[in-house]
Amino acid sequence: MTITTSISSDILYFKNLMRAGLDGVTSALNEKQGGVFIPTFKEAVLTPAALGAAIGMASMCFGKGRRSAPRAAFGALIGSALGLGSGAAWASRQFTGNAARRAMRGVNQVRDARWLVRHPIDYA
Repeated sequence: MTITTSISSDILYFKNLMRAGLDGVTSALNEKQGGVFIPTFKEAVLTPAALGAAIGMASMCFGKGRRSAPRAAFGALIGSALGLGSGAAWASRQFTGNAARRAMRGVNQVRDARWLVRHPIDYA
């Protein structure tokens, strides 16, 4: 096997892996007609973001060192970003789990097919 055929085989394998993973995610998305988030995005993310902003601001104000308005605003910004991300992750956990299971199933099928091509089973 030459290097060019090996590289093209690996590229094709990577392309098939990516396609199998994306097919799993899109099939989970097509099954979920109501959307990715169980509650609406606003309901799922607004409270954790506000809570994160309050905790971030309080941690910057009550900590040791300088107490300034830009420092408190920076703490609020970081806290709200963390709250927003955690709220979105928590609200979409059922979809994410289903999409990951379907993607892994497709990727494992592609990996098994490649293994069988490289290691043929001869019964004789």
